[in-house]
Amino acid sequence: MGRTLAAAAAAVLVAAVLLCCSYEARGEETDDVKESLVEFLTTLAGGGDVGQAKARALGWDESVNPCPGTTGNGNASNWGRQVVCFNNEDRNAGKIKAIFLQSQNLSGTIDASLLCAAPALRVVNLQNNALTGGLPAACAGLTHFFVDRNRLSGSLPSSLGQSRKLLVLDVSGNSFSGELPDSLRQIPGLVRFWANDNDFQGTIPDFDLSNFVSFNVSSNNLTGPIPKDIGTFDISSFADNAAGMCGKPLFPECPPSPPTSGNDGERKSKKTRKILMYLGYILLGCVIAGFVVYKLCTRKRKNKLGKKGRGRRGKDTFDSSSDPTTMTTTVSKSVSAYSLPASSERSPTAAARGAPSVSLVVLRRSGTGSVTSTAAAAAAKDLRFEDLLKSPAELLGRGRYGSSYKVVVPGGAALAVKRVKDATVTDDEFRRRMERVARARHPAVLPPLAFYCAAQEKLVVYEYQSSGSLHRLLHGSIESSQAPLDWPARLHIATKVAEGMAFMHSAMRGDGASSYASSTSSSVETVAAVAEVAIAHGTLKSSNILFTTSMEPCISEYGVIAPPFVAGANTGGSSRSSGLRADVRAFGVLLLELLTGKATAAQGDGSELARWVTSVIQEEWTAEVFDRALLSRDGAVNEQRMVRLLQVAMRCIDAAPGEAPPTMREVAGMVNAIRDEDDRSLSAEA
Repeated sequence: MGRTLAAAAAAVLVAAVLLCCSYEARGEETDDVKESLVEFLTTLAGGGDVGQAKARALGWDESVNPCPGTTGNGNASNWGRQVVCFNNEDRNAGKIKAIFLQSQNLSGTIDASLLCAAPALRVVNLQNNALTGGLPAACAGLTHFFVDRNRLSGSLPSSLGQSRKLLVLDVSGNSFSGELPDSLRQIPGLVRFWANDNDFQGTIPDFDLSNFVSFNVSSNNLTGPIPKDIGTFDISSFADNAAGMCGKPLFPECPPSPPTSGNDGERKSKKTRKILMYLGYILLGCVIAGFVVYKLCTRKRKNKLGKKGRGRRGKDTFDSSSDPTTMTTTVSKSVSAYSLPASSERSPTAAARGAPSVSLVVLRRSGTGSVTSTAAAAAAKDLRFEDLLKSPAELLGRGRYGSSYKVVVPGGAALAVKRVKDATVTDDEFRRRMERVARARHPAVLPPLAFYCAAQEKLVVYEYQSSGSLHRLLHGSIESSQAPLDWPARLHIATKVAEGMAFMHSAMRGDGASSYASSTSSSVETVAAVAEVAIAHGTLKSSNILFTTSMEPCISEYGVIAPPFVAGANTGGSSRSSGLRADVRAFGVLLLELLTGKATAAQGDGSELARWVTSVIQEEWTAEVFDRALLSRDGAVNEQRMVRLLQVAMRCIDAAPGEAPPTMREVAGMVNAIRDEDDRSLSAEA
C-alpha cells in the first residue's frame, strides 16, 4: 500500500513539472516583467497618480497578459497599440517585441532597470516627448533605441558599447554634452546613428562609416579629425560644429600633433634615439650597397660564361627557351610597365637538362555566341609564348590562386593573362578543361583564347576588357565619377550572370549543347561529353564579372580554378556540392553584393556578409539590408521584388532544412521571373 501511494505521489509530481514546463514554453511574460513595465511607463509619465493614470489610459494593466501568444492574434497586444508582440511562429511568441511611446507628452525620466526586465524586448521608441534626466545604458537585447527630440542631458554612458545587438541609435535633438563614447565603435551591427543637435564636445570616434546607412553628428561642438573611412557621407553629416574640424576629403588636412615639451632627460633620450636611428640607416645602406656590388660582379661573370657557350653553339642555332628575364630588357623605357614573369620551366637551365618545352596552345575559334572580338582572336591566332614574355605587361591584381596581367602584344592588341600557380590539376586535365570551356560559347561568358601548361603554373589568355569589373562598379572609391548602379542595372546583371552560369553548368556537365546559338555536336561527341568530368567555375565573384565595351556583363575565368567532379548517375551526392553547388552558393553571395552594396572579404568566401544579412533579417528589419544608394535612386521601385531577389540569394547560400539546394538552372528561372515582373511593372507605369 505504501509503495502504491509513493508511486501515485511521484506521478502527480511529474505531471506538475510537465505542466509548469509547458506553461513556460508558451512564452507568457512573467508577473515581474508586467509589473516592471507598468512601473516604467508610470515613471516616464512623471510618477505618482499622474503616471498611474497615464498607464491606465494607454491600457497597461499588470493583471492582463500583454501578449496572447497562441491565441491567434499575431502581433496584437492586450495593452493597446503602443505594444507589439512577437509573431506566433516566433520562438519568443507570447512576449513583447516593441514599445512605441512617441509623442505621448511624457515628462518623466527613463529607468533602464525597469525597462530591461523584459529580456525579449527589441525596439523602444520614446521620441518627441519631454523626458528629462540622463540616458541610461540600453538593454542588452535592443536592436532599435529612439530617444530623439526630448530634453535629456548629461553624457552618453560608455556602457552603450555593450549593447552588441544594437542596429539603430537616435539621440538627436536633446541637450547631451561631453564626448561621444569611443565604445560605440565596438557595436558590430550599428548601421544608423544620429547625434545631431546636441552639445557634444571633443572628437568623433573613428567609426568605419562604410558599413553605415545613416550617420549625423552635425550641430554640436565637436572638433578634430573626422573618421578616416567616411563611406558615401557628405559634409552635411558633420556641418555646424566647432572650428577645427579637419580631415580629408571633406575638410582641410589635419595638422600634425604638436610635440610635447619635456625635461632635459627626455630631450637627451630623444637625441640618443635619433643617433641610433641614423646609424641604423647608414648600416643598412652599406649592406644594400655591398649586395648590389656582389650581384653586379656575379652577373658580369655569368655573361662572360654565356658568351663562351654561344660561341661554341654556333650562330645558326635558335634557342626558344632563352631566359625570359633577358627578353624583358628590350622593352622601351618610355612604356610604364613591366614584363610578365616567366615560368622556371622555360629557363635555359631547364632546357639544358632536357626538360620538355611546352608551347602556348591557341584555342580554335568558330561558331557564334562568343563575346571575343575579331581583333583579339586574330592577335591570339599567331601568338607565341615568347611574345607574352617580351611584351610590356601591367599587373591588374593578385588573388589567392595567382595574378592577372594586361599584356599588349605585337600589333597593339590588349590581352589579359591569368597566371595560376601551384594548380592541383594535371597538364592533361587542364588542357581538356580549357578546350571544353572554349567550345561552350555564350554571350555572358568570356572564352579563353590560349593557354600554357607547366608543372608549377598555368597561363590562360583572354581578351582584355577595358570597362572594368562589377567589383569596381559596386565598391569603387568615393572619387569615382561612375554613378552608382540603379535597380534595373543590377537586376540585368544578375539575370545575365545567372543565365551564363546555368548554360555553363549544363554544357560542362555534358548533358546539353555546348553552343549558345545551336548544337552541332554529333551523338558520339555527346556521349563522350557525358563521360567526362563536370567543370564548375570555382571562383565566381564580383571581380570576375567583367563588362564589355557595350557594358554587358560577362563571366571570366570559368574553370581555371575548379575542383573536378565526375558526372554520373549519382548527381545528388557530395561531389556535386563540392563543385557545382559551390558555384550556386557563390552566385548567392554575388546577389548579396548587388543588393547590399557591401564588399566581401578579400580572401573570404562571403560568409561574413551572409551572416550579417541573416542577423538583420532575423530581427525582421529587412529594409536595413538594401544598399542606401539603391533605395535613394529608386524610391518608387517595388521593394517586394528586391525582397524576392534577396530570398533567392539566401536560398542559394543556405537552403532551408529538408529542402534540396537549387541548381543554377532553377536559380536562373527564379531571377528571370523577377525581371519579367519588373519589366511588366515598368511597362504598366509607362
